[in-house]
Amino acid sequence: MIIKIAPEGANTTKRFFMALEFLQRQRKIRGLRTFTEKYGINYWNFYTLKSEPESRVMKVEYLTYLVRDFGVSAEWLLLGSGPMMKNEPKNEDSIK
Repeated sequence: MIIKIAPEGANTTKRFFMALEFLQRQRKIRGLRTFTEKYGINYWNFYTLKSEPESRVMKVEYLTYLVRDFGVSAEWLLLGSGPMMKNEPKNEDSIK
């Protein structure tokens, strides 16, 4: 069965993984495996989600982890507007 994810859903998934890469560069997480182990996520399914965002459904709780535990902006994750991190000022130079 082939699933077609709406562009908004695929874009949210892509922003989610952008945020993870940002957090990794900031040394707030070590990598995908560390993140999946911390939250009890199947690594293979998670990696497949990253590589196929247009055909895989992301669980909503994944977004919650970034917002709650790492300070990622829910508005940025869901809508792609404003700064990526909650404590960044809103301006045109923010990561989108």
